[in-house]
Amino acid sequence: MAGTITLWVFGLLCFVVAFAKEAASGAGISLPGPKTGGARFGVIAVGVLALILGTAIRPTGDAPAGSAPVAGTAASTQGSVPPAPATTTSTAAPAPPAPSPTGLTVAWTGQVGISMEGGIDFDLTPPSRHPGFPQGIYATGFTATTAVLREEIQSEHDSFGIWTGQTPPSGAACADWAASHSGDSAHVNVGSLVCLKSPGGRTALIRIDSIAPADYQVEATVTVWSG
Repeated sequence: MAGTITLWVFGLLCFVVAFAKEAASGAGISLPGPKTGGARFGVIAVGVLALILGTAIRPTGDAPAGSAPVAGTAASTQGSVPPAPATTTSTAAPAPPAPSPTGLTVAWTGQVGISMEGGIDFDLTPPSRHPGFPQGIYATGFTATTAVLREEIQSEHDSFGIWTGQTPPSGAACADWAASHSGDSAHVNVGSLVCLKSPGGRTALIRIDSIAPADYQVEATVTVWSG
């Protein structure tokens, strides 16, 4: 490394000697140096050669200032940083909904008009008149505030009775009530709740919304369970 620096310094001095005399002469100062252009060119050539030799013999192991670190150092630095934890995405399917403890599911809910003209079949969705012969329940015995729900005479018939509990029943409670309080008719007024079990095994809760004697019809909100 010392020889390299010596050659670089010598080369630079050659440039200074070659041009210093001419610059000093312009300022009225006399300095030693080459007097002719040929001599000046020779001094410059010697300086260039010294710079080239100094660069050629520079040790390869010395990295110039500002250079990037060697590969081994970079690898060592990277190895000291712990890797980021791998992220995983869960692909598990969502758990299926838990079955109803009563085994009943709501099949339909809505309003139904129960009239004198043919029974309402609660095994149909929505409950409506049977397309063939009448079956189900119909309304009759109208007064200003009451009506009577009756069963169409069939070999398989509905079981129904008026719910007397303080709050509306669940599907299972309504099914049990219809089976144990069944009759062939039920006198209802506005607000009455009727539990019904159909021949097809459906359970219906019938809430009387209005009674229209002039139209011979009862309007009701119905919830039907199946299962």
